[in-house]
Amino acid sequence: MSDTNVLLCMIRKNFAPWALAVLVHGGLGLFTTMMLLAAESAPPAQNPGSNPNAPAQPAGTYTPTADNPAAADPSHGKDMTECMEIIRRAETALTRLDHYTCQFLKREFLDGKLQPEHTIDMVVRHEPFSVALKWNKPRNMAGQEGMWIEGKHTGRMRVKGAGLLGAVGFLSLDLKDKRVASTSRHAITEAGIANIVRRLSKDWAGFEPHELDRVMLEDVTFDNRACRRIHITHPREQMPHFEFAKAVITFDKEHHLPIAIECYGWPQKEGEDPMLLESYQYPGLKLNPGVNAAIFER
Repeated sequence: MSDTNVLLCMIRKNFAPWALAVLVHGGLGLFTTMMLLAAESAPPAQNPGSNPNAPAQPAGTYTPTADNPAAADPSHGKDMTECMEIIRRAETALTRLDHYTCQFLKREFLDGKLQPEHTIDMVVRHEPFSVALKWNKPRNMAGQEGMWIEGKHTGRMRVKGAGLLGAVGFLSLDLKDKRVASTSRHAITEAGIANIVRRLSKDWAGFEPHELDRVMLEDVTFDNRACRRIHITHPREQMPHFEFAKAVITFDKEHHLPIAIECYGWPQKEGEDPMLLESYQYPGLKLNPGVNAAIFER
């Protein structure tokens, strides 16, 4: 047997302990344990700010100044009327969207820590629903890939690791594998903008006034685009009924689609700032640019 074949046999024999884990928003984490083989370990995860419970500043928000106000016409209260108008426009925009490409920026609170930001090349197709991901950052995860097609591969993902493990090529991973849940807050079936719109439409339509503490809307610039940002906060007495204390969603005014969403957990004590639990952003969004279907098949 050649030296090359011996090496491949050793990799295959010892591959199971490093089994893949997948991420999405959407979701999306995969092959977190491959960090053991990475050339450089990830930087220590820190909670944002000096206060460990302080939320991160929403991405794309400008600090208000006389020359550059962050919000042209902020509105406050509990009125969801404009929010529902915005989500209806998003639903209409989705009917014209077949596929898109973007950078996917993900940050999640896992294992008691806010993890480093992941930068991922993302391609999503709506029919059949398909997702392709390729990591750029963190550096030790650069090159790893994951893809999923609804109705194919018996529901499994196709995944390839970074670094040395990438030599094994693409393998299949069951979405119910317990290692998936340990490395991501969402399954790949929840990935993408359409899933965000459906989730928000359902949740917002069901809100009652007593379930809302404050609804605020403001004009901001995100990814060099004019956007409308929505802040929704729930009162503390609603903690048993809602996973998040606060959600911040940014909609592109031109395309009417959400391009960033941040969700904050409940603080341990009343009066403390909520902590960022998950942040998903979609800069560089290109709608229906034309993609080769082979990108989803590996």
